[in-house]
Amino acid sequence: MFGAATFHAAMAEIVVGCMVLASLCAIGCATGSIMPNFLGGRLSSDRMMLTMDKASIAGACLGLLFIPIAALSGSFAADNTVNNALLYNKFVYTGLAAGFWAAFVIGRIRLGPGLWEHRSLSALQGATAGMAILMTTMASSIGGKLVRGESLFDIMPIWLPSDTATVLNPIVSIVLMLIGTGSLFAVLRLGPQPERIETDQS
Repeated sequence: MFGAATFHAAMAEIVVGCMVLASLCAIGCATGSIMPNFLGGRLSSDRMMLTMDKASIAGACLGLLFIPIAALSGSFAADNTVNNALLYNKFVYTGLAAGFWAAFVIGRIRLGPGLWEHRSLSALQGATAGMAILMTTMASSIGGKLVRGESLFDIMPIWLPSDTATVLNPIVSIVLMLIGTGSLFAVLRLGPQPERIETDQS
């Protein structure tokens, strides 16, 4: 049998690996769209763009499936984490990572692969992937601090705050959750439906 820490390490590696693949391919697609002559145009070729697009959406979807498992297993693997600011921040950054990756996946699915043919949408999608991998990296860094007591980001002079946390009143948290849920419903159901962007090849 293996312990909770080993299981969490495996799940975290799956999440980080999938998200690194997704973010690199998404940023590659954005770069190929914004700077088509980059690397002699090889990055913006139809075959390369199609491959990176499929890899980014596949990696993001797989990573999203494993994010909850990695977060929960990390909580069980960490000892003496009650009232620990690191644990609170881990869930905050995990939620932000899941939100950014969900936005990335939803945007790609609803708009289609043709979004990479528009520079503004490509820049937005690439920036979303960049923020998503930043939040994912921060959450995994905190997980390392909780489980092993150390992280690779300890050597960096400047990083996102994680040692302190602001705990909101439960009523305030519920109100914010309801506002967020209502906003999501309004955008998805009541707002104008985006049209799928067809590629030049279709």
